[in-house]
Amino acid sequence: MRRLLIIGAGLEQIEAYKIAKKMGLYVIGTDINPKAPAFRYADEKIIASTRDVIDTVAKVKEYTKSNQISGVMTIANDVPLTVATVATEFNLLGISIKSAQLAADKILMKKAFSKYQVRTPDFWKIKNTKELYSLVDKKNLPLILKPSDGRGGRGVILIDEEVNVEWAWRESIKHSENKILILEKFEFGPQLSAEGIFLDKVFIPIAFADRNYDNLSETKPHIVEDGGVIPSRFQGEILKEISILIQRAALALDISWGTVKADIVITKNGPKIIELAARLSGNYLATHHIPMVYGVNIVKALIKMSIGDKVNKNELQVKQNKYLGVRYFFPPSGKIICIKGINYVERLNYVRMFKLYKKIGDIQMRITDHTKRAGTIICEGPDYNTAKQRVEDAVSKIVFIMG
Repeated sequence: MRRLLIIGAGLEQIEAYKIAKKMGLYVIGTDINPKAPAFRYADEKIIASTRDVIDTVAKVKEYTKSNQISGVMTIANDVPLTVATVATEFNLLGISIKSAQLAADKILMKKAFSKYQVRTPDFWKIKNTKELYSLVDKKNLPLILKPSDGRGGRGVILIDEEVNVEWAWRESIKHSENKILILEKFEFGPQLSAEGIFLDKVFIPIAFADRNYDNLSETKPHIVEDGGVIPSRFQGEILKEISILIQRAALALDISWGTVKADIVITKNGPKIIELAARLSGNYLATHHIPMVYGVNIVKALIKMSIGDKVNKNELQVKQNKYLGVRYFFPPSGKIICIKGINYVERLNYVRMFKLYKKIGDIQMRITDHTKRAGTIICEGPDYNTAKQRVEDAVSKIVFIMG
């Protein structure tokens, strides 16, 4: 019996557990939360923080005294170092520890991009408020401040003329474990999420999604993505250029195995890569959007690679081309006393996913990062504009009444 270790057992990891089980694998999950939702689909569980490399390795080592693990992976979880260390320690397939270190630290990542002339927004390492004040005074605004080891959009601040720099430092640094921030030039232009997989050390792009920040005026100075549309409205040569950029960025981190997810901005001077994640994407992109739109099961492909099974190129070929509009719910802060419109939205025949993370009686915090959004919805359409219009109409029908 082949055993797959999945690092993380949260909501967005559930689909990976289901797919692995359908493949006939024995699944072991890890999470610090004994009641993590994906554990219900696991054969066994290991209680360890996904970000605690030492504890995870120690507990996996204890487990392997009587059981052999065939592969390790994660999804929607920024823990490349944990995955890579487990893979290295137990002689499993995966990226190297060095590559994982580069992918986990945005400053090291950007330095690697610069070393290999991979186009990326200008950036500066920030260790204290004095350095931040100095650069804000010298550089053209706006700028982006975020933790160098951040995840989930936590502590990402737009610095413009209206923002108090001292507050921005305090707000961002509290989300950093290493207490080092990165300041980036804000590049104007449409943003895309792109995801693909390396096969025989060649990057195969699969998905391109347009990212939506129309709500920026409401979330400022925090930057919180509000879904988008997949596939992207951009086609042809620009996507080829982006694919080459992603491959060069991955190779700069010495990554030529597994899946990568890139955040791209198309500037007036061409595409630039903001960040590269050495994992399957979150926000249901890998588990739901990509299969729905392209007919490609990229999660299954990575599981097969992780346990040493061959992935055929035809498994990664686009089999369909549907359009999905994706949005999140951004209610005001306060106690939720009523949610209107649920029955109406549930009856819409083009809704492909509708999840509310909050219920009546819950307290909604101000939405400052991805983790505080109140739910998500996906609507299908025959074309780009219809999918976009449908999801925006559906979102407008859900009304949170706050007490």
